[in-house]
Amino acid sequence: MQPDAVMITQAVDEEDPVLGFTPGWVNALSDNLRSLAVFCLRAGRHSLRDNVSLRVIGDGRIGRLWRLRKGLKADLKGMDIGAIFAHMCPRYAVAARRIVGPNVPIILWYAHSAKSFWLRWAHRTAHIVLTPTIESCPIRSEKVKAVGHGINTEKFSPVTRKQGSETVLLSAGRITPVKKYDFLIEAFGEAVRLVPAGKLVLRILGSPCVPDDEQYLSRLKGLIRDRGLQGVVEFRAAVPYNRIEKEYASCDVFVNTALRHSIDKAPLEAMACGRVLLTSNRNFRPLLGEHAELLVADDEDPRDLARKIVHVARMRLSEREKLGLVLREIVVRNHDLRGLMKKVVETIAESGVG
Repeated sequence: MQPDAVMITQAVDEEDPVLGFTPGWVNALSDNLRSLAVFCLRAGRHSLRDNVSLRVIGDGRIGRLWRLRKGLKADLKGMDIGAIFAHMCPRYAVAARRIVGPNVPIILWYAHSAKSFWLRWAHRTAHIVLTPTIESCPIRSEKVKAVGHGINTEKFSPVTRKQGSETVLLSAGRITPVKKYDFLIEAFGEAVRLVPAGKLVLRILGSPCVPDDEQYLSRLKGLIRDRGLQGVVEFRAAVPYNRIEKEYASCDVFVNTALRHSIDKAPLEAMACGRVLLTSNRNFRPLLGEHAELLVADDEDPRDLARKIVHVARMRLSEREKLGLVLREIVVRNHDLRGLMKKVVETIAESGVG
């Protein structure tokens, strides 16, 4: 018999630029369960399966905990809960343990470099910690299990792009120093000098979130002016998650220069769309296998990334499309959403409860 489960997450809103994937995760998980009760801090636009119930625990720390406690107590009476899946919310994983007691397993999902007090406590509390790759979680222990990112490969699927007069490069993510957009702009400036004028365009898709990000954006714009790249580098604001695949479809190459603590989701989404990935994150090397030499640049040498940009830009469209389909299969094989949710349900079953 399929079990019941509870999921706790930050937001259920398909228009959220960062967390918009969550409704898809909820539905994919619920496809493997009898019923799924979801608690979130806020909800926006979504369309959930009939076997999903959604409770918004809202604002205010004390109010959230009270509403979480009330809801979980009700679910314990009305459901045969196999486990609680706490997605990127270690604080509430700890709270859930105190509410439900020791007999309901807590499965924590965590993918961030921050090693907070709440993460350490949640790690002790959880039955198991799931993470996309071993580098995605700052805690190393037998409890931590790498299971893939969970990319919706139906949403992110190949779209044929016509051969244009220019090669469009895209990078996407929050405007923040950890994304190393300054390194990308330096590399792109070098690449522009090696090809005929007007052959390369770079779009950076994302928005700053805090004052330090705003200052970083100003420095990036200054760097663009200094390198004379005003006509070929464009910043665009972050778009809702339910429109991001159109941005991937409009580019030829996706470029990722984020710091190498883990593998980001955005490059995998672009790969699932059949787009060629160039990255300076060496953690992609094992995933890319025989293609790593072509696609992974030295993260300390922008000239190496520039050479790889030029090489891929000079490929025939048919060559890039063929390579893009190979990259998509890598994502389907290692990071597909349906495969991930089957692993989550297997983890629930292995817990011995439900």
